[in-house]
Amino acid sequence: MNLKNSKFFKRIQTLRRISKEKIRKEKERNRLDFDLANCFQERNGIEDSKMEEPFLIGGSGSEDNSIEQIKLRQQQFLVQQCEQCQPVEGEDDTTVNGLIHFNNTCFQVKGITGVPPKKRSSNESLPTISSTRCSMCVCHSRYTIIGKVAKTLGFRMVKDNKLWNILWTDSLAGVELYKNMKRFQQVNHFPGMMEICRKDLLSRNLNRMLKLYPKEYKIFPKTWVFPADYGDALNYSTSRAKPVTFIIKPDAGAQGRGIWLTNDLKTINPSERMICQTYISKPLLIDGYKFDLRVYALITSVDPLRVFVYNEGLARFATSKYVEPTPDNRCDLFMHLTNYSVNRRNSHYEMCDNDDCGSKRKLSAINTWLRRRNHNVDEFWSKIDDILIKTILSAWPMLKHNYHACFAAHDRIQACFEILGFDILVDSKLRPYILEVNHSPSFHTNELVDRQVKKPLIKDTLNLVATALADKRQILRNNQNGSPKNKTLSSNSTGDCPLSALAQQIAWEESHLGDFRRIMPPTEPNKLNYYCQFYGVQNQASIYAETAASKKREEVAKKMRMELEAKRRKQNEMHSRPGTKFEDRSRKRARVPRDVIEKNRLTQLRNQAHWTPGFISMAEERLRASTMQMRSDLLREMKIMESIYTNLYNAGNLTSTDILKFPDLYRSLEEGTSITSMAESSTT
Repeated sequence: MNLKNSKFFKRIQTLRRISKEKIRKEKERNRLDFDLANCFQERNGIEDSKMEEPFLIGGSGSEDNSIEQIKLRQQQFLVQQCEQCQPVEGEDDTTVNGLIHFNNTCFQVKGITGVPPKKRSSNESLPTISSTRCSMCVCHSRYTIIGKVAKTLGFRMVKDNKLWNILWTDSLAGVELYKNMKRFQQVNHFPGMMEICRKDLLSRNLNRMLKLYPKEYKIFPKTWVFPADYGDALNYSTSRAKPVTFIIKPDAGAQGRGIWLTNDLKTINPSERMICQTYISKPLLIDGYKFDLRVYALITSVDPLRVFVYNEGLARFATSKYVEPTPDNRCDLFMHLTNYSVNRRNSHYEMCDNDDCGSKRKLSAINTWLRRRNHNVDEFWSKIDDILIKTILSAWPMLKHNYHACFAAHDRIQACFEILGFDILVDSKLRPYILEVNHSPSFHTNELVDRQVKKPLIKDTLNLVATALADKRQILRNNQNGSPKNKTLSSNSTGDCPLSALAQQIAWEESHLGDFRRIMPPTEPNKLNYYCQFYGVQNQASIYAETAASKKREEVAKKMRMELEAKRRKQNEMHSRPGTKFEDRSRKRARVPRDVIEKNRLTQLRNQAHWTPGFISMAEERLRASTMQMRSDLLREMKIMESIYTNLYNAGNLTSTDILKFPDLYRSLEEGTSITSMAESSTT
């Protein structure tokens, strides 16, 4: 019999849990009373002898005291201590007034200034992750470093079917998850963030803002979305005196897949969905290599918008020295692309622990390089901060609308936060351009520089997010009692008086910045007034306005939909037609003219991603040739081929090809001569 499954054993476990909970509550009650007594001693300078025992709740009779009696004794103790602390007549009035927040009640205290209170840091009274028993789910993330860092901060790892506090996922969460989230839960993605994380939507939003603010939004290369803007791009290409190099990207691609360069837009299939940008042919070079900057930004709130930028990041270098694009080197992706997933395949990729070398470096190394050449680093980063803010503001109306639609009941903490990876390219004049935004940047730690940047980034992010301000037990208790909305934030958050949820979140974030810096809202008043113009009503209304480009996109989408419906209807008719055979369908396909088939084949090959093999050095070629020669000598010395040929001959498995390819060996075996002895005599 299994005792663990018996009712007796379960009853014992239940009684044990009840007794432990009772002992824990008693200790907590005694601790609170003792802390209250110490608080008055420190604030009013009362000696231990003046403390009367009847007002210190505890001892053997504390079990019989109810909660109401405890509160009554606490209030009596407060009143008596205030009476004892009245000033003596003839002395200066040195009384002070104050508030004590205790057991969700604010008490007004009036006492004589005695021993000055101890100075406490601002973070001492705030709840912590370990004290609130926060939990985190990383089941939907492939990066192990996230769970390791979270454990060091005090998070408990749970599965997705538990009541987690934070859900960290690599992909965007669905509507069902947003709808079922509790008021203490957070997810690391905002609904609608794809408005700036997809290349086509980002281009559309930035182009829309460029029309509204032509001078302020010159922060990205000239961009067209195919097939809607194919005619505009073709007109731009033909109107230029010099040939323009364009870079073609898939509309929803990643990791450098499907990217290629061209200067003839007529070779592109106009019906395919892709992004066309003017290529920045004069980028800033370090040691002759092209590079881009991966800047990490953290959004903790969209209404109001609060954005933080991490001071450290990555600079990703190409692995071939840069030369302006020509018809000969346009296919060299190791020269024109800086993606790590592309350049790691090159044999020239460098993994270096020093900050001044390697194909991947920290942003601090780039700042040092700029200072050595007398560049203004602060002005350079102010330009990058301006780009990040304007990029997020281009989709702010949609982000705000989606957030309030999904999380109308979240009144404790913000339901979402998100780390975005901005890819910034700098030209030779130190002017930054936004290339793309990644909603799930890579947190792989294959190199030392990755661990030095990404591990502190995750740690500071989890510290900055105000997860500990929401009391999970209190919220669940309120939901069970039928009062889901409670105006007080948490029983763990102490202060002079209860503050609003937003004020407490701002106070938490400002005291847990770590290596982050706040860029939105900006600290300078002139910048705040400058960015307020992008919040205008015209900006919000224009996202739904009908423009010429939107009409063109609707026409293209309608045409594609009609073509798909016609194709599906034709397939259904063909399948439903009686007596239709495969030979008839193949005969119909064969009737297509050969020139049309050849044209389609060339178009398909042209639209595929162009890839060139990596550079092979002379040293690698000599090493390969010497290794192959050693292999051939070893096979000859060990007589491997002769032994295999003899075994095949004895088994009768020699084919006509084997006989024609090695006629001497076959003739020797037919005459009864040993092949191995012949090989030994030939070598001697």
